[in-house]
Amino acid sequence: MIPIPSVPTFQPSTPIPERLEAVQRYIRELQYNHTGTQFFEIKKSRPLTGLMDLAKEMTKEALPIKCLEAVILGIYLTNNMTTLDRFPISFKSHFSGNYFRHIVLGVNFGGRYGALGISRREELMYKAPVFRTLSELIFDFEEAYRRCWHTLKKVKLGHCVSHDPHSVEQIEWKHSILDLDKLTREDFRKELERHARDMRLKIGKGTGPPSPTKDRKKDVSSPQRGQASPHRRNSRGDRRPSGEKKPADSKAMPDLNGYQIRV
Repeated sequence: MIPIPSVPTFQPSTPIPERLEAVQRYIRELQYNHTGTQFFEIKKSRPLTGLMDLAKEMTKEALPIKCLEAVILGIYLTNNMTTLDRFPISFKSHFSGNYFRHIVLGVNFGGRYGALGISRREELMYKAPVFRTLSELIFDFEEAYRRCWHTLKKVKLGHCVSHDPHSVEQIEWKHSILDLDKLTREDFRKELERHARDMRLKIGKGTGPPSPTKDRKKDVSSPQRGQASPHRRNSRGDRRPSGEKKPADSKAMPDLNGYQIRV
């Protein structure tokens, strides 16, 4: 009989870094799925509550997982850590004529960055929350790719994920898309810190992304950015579900007489 890993439980006094280590141990004990068969179907467009139900099923089945499943599981197992910020980080690398994609769950606790996840490579999964900036964390992943003879091509960064397991919001997987072939080293660092700043501002406002609408706007680039700058999506927290423009004074009550039916 193969032992089934136990879902980690914590005392209220357990420090967050120790909790993260326990979560990573659990993910690691499930083992990487080398079978070529996807045991759990994950649709990124599903609302958070549906993904959390799927994560609960993962803990019951205790089957091997891949990187995307590890991210969903990491979100599920850290939902009660309300002082921890979680956001997806996706990588696209190139090796021997082929492109490879990978994803981890970025974390930020007390101003220090780290990551949870699973990979065939030890260097491309868990990172303890010891990095002072987001750019330091990403550069560490870039160096890990280099040691694996891969060239990192793109990094996609999402926004912070809600801690409400019953939320009908969608995870914002690609708020910032950084193309390393079009960025200098310094520009790459600046864009990473810009994204970190965006997340802090969003958290500081105490607002999360609204529930998604059926019709979503296409990605647009900021008119103030050059062609060589990375493609950045408008924050979903800045969108209104009705499709109307956000009023200048967010504290003032909206003028309902000013609304028009859009066709």
